Amino acid sequence: MKKILSFISVILIISALALTLAGCGMPLKGTYTPVEGKESLTFEDESTVKGEIFGLTLGRGYSVNDDKIEFEYQTPLGIWMTVEYSFSKHGKSIFIDGKEFVKQ
Repeated sequence: MKKILSFISVILIISALALTLAGCGMPLKGTYTPVEGKESLTFEDESTVKGEIFGLTLGRGYSVNDDKIEFEYQTPLGIWMTVEYSFSKHGKSIFIDGKEFVKQ
């Protein structure tokens, strides 16, 4: 009986871990350009992005939380601020505030 309970416990732990990892999603890596417009975003790793979006020059961090993406940008006074937009990903495209960016 102890072996069965141990086996069930291991299965439950593995299942919980798999669900947690599935929720993380794949990191954004590479350069994305809009379907319309001249901006581009280059996601260098899991936390660094460079480029321009909606008139903001990015050059530092980003994070994705469910259906939101936050970018850090530098103001003309040199102060780093954070801005949040709606976010989704479908295939090679990401959508930021409804604007489509395609991975190059």
